[in-house]
Amino acid sequence: MLVQIYLTYAIGNLVVVIIGNESSAYDISRELSTVAKEVHLSSRSPNVKVSKLEKYNNIWQHSKIDRVSKDGIVKFQDEASIKADAIIHCTGYEFYIPFLKTHGIVTIEDKCVSPTYGNVFPPQLAPRLSFVGLFHKGMTFLPAELQSKWIARVLSGKISLPSETEMLHNVEQVYKEMEEKGIPKSYTHSLNFQMDYMDWLSDQLGITRPPQKLKDFYARFIERFLYDHEGFRETFKEDLLICDEM
Repeated sequence: MLVQIYLTYAIGNLVVVIIGNESSAYDISRELSTVAKEVHLSSRSPNVKVSKLEKYNNIWQHSKIDRVSKDGIVKFQDEASIKADAIIHCTGYEFYIPFLKTHGIVTIEDKCVSPTYGNVFPPQLAPRLSFVGLFHKGMTFLPAELQSKWIARVLSGKISLPSETEMLHNVEQVYKEMEEKGIPKSYTHSLNFQMDYMDWLSDQLGITRPPQKLKDFYARFIERFLYDHEGFRETFKEDLLICDEM
């Protein structure tokens, strides 16, 4: 209720442009559509369909913004133009750890924190340094829990990590395989194409792998979001019923 009141006060009857093509952009656009006069989504993706969203009377999808004038006129590369009252950037985030001094051992480039064995342990600093939640896209709750358990068991001496050399070799192999498959470096920490990652973490812990139904649920959710931004929430409840039965 408080959120709705705030949106009505701040955005009510305004024309809003949202830049982005991921979950935040779509979540915010739908919230704003209940109070804003118009919502215009802008995406640089070449696969975006320029159109009015079928299930919404006041949301339009556009291509990349061409230019913004001082008077608020926004022109898109699809030749459409509107006068915007507000522009919201939902363009993602970058990993940023300026407080961590590793003398160049751990670097960040193109949304990739490197090197990290299993997306958790920097081989040269393990197990003293580890990361939880270096994720890009995907459903993160279970992987983050498994990562936390892995770190805890390594620090408690219940599990041993491979040697530094072996871990570095593993990281290099992962990068090599990604390059061969044409997967950009920015997707290093993506869960969208790493559904086996939960199995791998479970194996490190020596525990039973997650049930196939749960992995199928993750996969369906990701696929539906990627290809059906408008309808994936309607089917989300149905999938939750499957998980409740496990």
